Amino acid sequence: MLAASISIVLFVLSLTNCNTKSDSDEENLLLLAAVASQRVCANSAFTGTTVVNSTATLDTNTDCITGMTSSMSSDLPAWIRNNFKCAVGSVSGSNYVFRAQNIPNNKSYYFGSSSPMYEALAPGQKSAGNNQISSQCLVYSIPSSPTEKLTNKTGTQSGYVSVGITVNGLAIFNNAAAAPDTLSTEAQTFDNYNGHPQSSGVYHHHSQPLNVSNNNSNLIGVLIDGFAVYGRDCTNASNVTTTPTIGSGLDSNHGHTTTTQHFSSATYHYHYTSDPTAGIPTLIGSYFHGTPGTVSN
Repeated sequence: MLAASISIVLFVLSLTNCNTKSDSDEENLLLLAAVASQRVCANSAFTGTTVVNSTATLDTNTDCITGMTSSMSSDLPAWIRNNFKCAVGSVSGSNYVFRAQNIPNNKSYYFGSSSPMYEALAPGQKSAGNNQISSQCLVYSIPSSPTEKLTNKTGTQSGYVSVGITVNGLAIFNNAAAAPDTLSTEAQTFDNYNGHPQSSGVYHHHSQPLNVSNNNSNLIGVLIDGFAVYGRDCTNASNVTTTPTIGSGLDSNHGHTTTTQHFSSATYHYHYTSDPTAGIPTLIGSYFHGTPGTVSN
């Protein structure tokens, strides 16, 4: 029994000292969580020092909360490597893997009034009860070569921890609210950057993150089916900008196939746009265009 315990400890130590580069064995990393009874991203090799709201400050060098690791491996494609931060990104086989504490790099009411990152709600906004931002361990495995799923599409309201990750390492939620609210009602609880946490502290965006995109064509993130999501506008590879909407350039899931600033060949991608189910503009409709990967917390 002692020998077995020593073997487990050595195995854990060897894995917790892994570098933040692409993973050759993602299964071992997931096994670490089970063997060590701790979260894969709870150490500095993956997502950095666990953020505590009362001492949270913004690191102006990384534009992420101080102590958080912001690292994208060199073998990630340029559209991810050059735009994503406040998370650890790598390549594992045929997937992109992101690990994130999921802490916003903007001030928010939901850090709590004792936090240096606290900011009061705007007039007319309402608090989401006692919900506060808390450090998470979101692990995304997203297909690097997404495939279109034209029939039997997977619903975005199918119990996913998150349906995507923003360029600043935050969870994207779908176009639905917690019953019995509608999302248009729940939007009253968004902070000044259009985000809020749910009951277990997972800060997330249903709508455009205002410190990333504000009615423009900026890259907002990637959904777990591997397709990118952009702001309201679409700027193609020829630098021509349009504003597509559902039924006028976009399908019901907020997507279309064109070139973008990041894709010189016509590629499917999503846009932030008005959503009839939500009653407000959202980042995704009711279905994924492709086959979703996985996300855990």
